[in-house]
Amino acid sequence: MNCLVFIEDQLLRHRLSIILSALKLPRSTYYHWKRYQPSQHERVDNQLKEKIKLIWENNYRAYGYPRITMVLRKSGICVGSKRILRLMREMEIHSLMNRRFKKTGTHVDHSQRPNLIKHQPNARIWRADITYLKLRPGTWVYLSSIYEPKVHQVLAFKIGRQMEATFVVETINQALECHQKPQYFHSDMGSQYTSNEVETLLERHQISHSYSKQGYPYDNGPIETFHSLLKREFAFQTTFSNFEDLVIRTSNYISWFNSNRIRTGV
Repeated sequence: MNCLVFIEDQLLRHRLSIILSALKLPRSTYYHWKRYQPSQHERVDNQLKEKIKLIWENNYRAYGYPRITMVLRKSGICVGSKRILRLMREMEIHSLMNRRFKKTGTHVDHSQRPNLIKHQPNARIWRADITYLKLRPGTWVYLSSIYEPKVHQVLAFKIGRQMEATFVVETINQALECHQKPQYFHSDMGSQYTSNEVETLLERHQISHSYSKQGYPYDNGPIETFHSLLKREFAFQTTFSNFEDLVIRTSNYISWFNSNRIRTGV
């Protein structure tokens, strides 16, 4: 194809027969290319490619062919997932969720406290955790989040440069300002969550504090999954110019997560 485009460009300066002879191409090949019209199937494929790329780019490049197929079907475009997979491969695009999030260790100052939610499947529970976000090589900031599995939403979050008890207190207060208090607040045994400031706040609001077993991060699976998705769908593929940029772009991701992200789990 590139060779034929080159011929078209050179026709302004050279005779066709000379160009074809130099490139060792038959005249029939050139005229077949000139008269070629894409089939209806190819035209639809090209239209689909434009829509696929737009959906992919507008959703943090996190969607693979199953969720892109779902978005298209919601918009009234009924197309098979295998066709979407083929077109994405032709465009050389794919979900960028290609790295796994590894839970960092938690500093624990206290003996194990009880997991109160283990046998409370219908209770209203807020899940809380802190994770790291890389601002630039060698520089990290912290994200404190509260997630409610029943509504599949992040209720509150704070981003800061210091990981202290007041950081968690501010996150809890933010959630309490906008949402009805839960029966249980579940966290790990990190020093921020076992601090007097956090325990006093929860007692004042009559919220029972439940704890994950030390060394078992999956006791708090829903918010661990959220933090994993945030890193794999957004943070790992994003370069931040400064702290304020990180705060704004992370806030935008969480807003998208709460309102627009197609859920296949969390």
